[in-house]
Amino acid sequence: MIDVLSTGLIVVGLLFAALSLGSALLKRAPDNLQVGAAAVVEVLLLVQVVGAVVQLIRGERAAEFATFLTYLIVSILVLPIAVLWAASERNRWSSAVLGVAGLVVVVLVVRLQQVWAGA
Repeated sequence: MIDVLSTGLIVVGLLFAALSLGSALLKRAPDNLQVGAAAVVEVLLLVQVVGAVVQLIRGERAAEFATFLTYLIVSILVLPIAVLWAASERNRWSSAVLGVAGLVVVVLVVRLQQVWAGA
C-alpha cells in the first residue's frame, strides 16, 4: 500500500465526513460541495485501487489476500451508493448518510493498511 496516499485518504475522508455530518446537524440537505468532496474522495480511492493492483501484479501480496481484495472492492462502492441514496432523497438525513459513508471509507482504508501489513 502507498502509505502517503492512505494517510491522505484518511484525512480527506474525515474532512468529508465532518462536512456532511455538520450539514446534517444544521438540518441541511446535501449540496454541490458535499457531492464534489465525495467525488474527490472517490478519485483518491480509485488511485489507491490502481496502486494496489500494480503492487499485486509486481508480486507483492497482502497477508490475507481475500480480505484485502474484499475491502478494496467495498471501499470504492460505498461512496457512489451513498451519493445515489442522497440524490434520491434530499433531506438532512441524506447528509448524515454521506457522513457515515465517509467514516466507513476511513475505516476501510485503515483496515486495508492493517491487512496489507499483516496486522
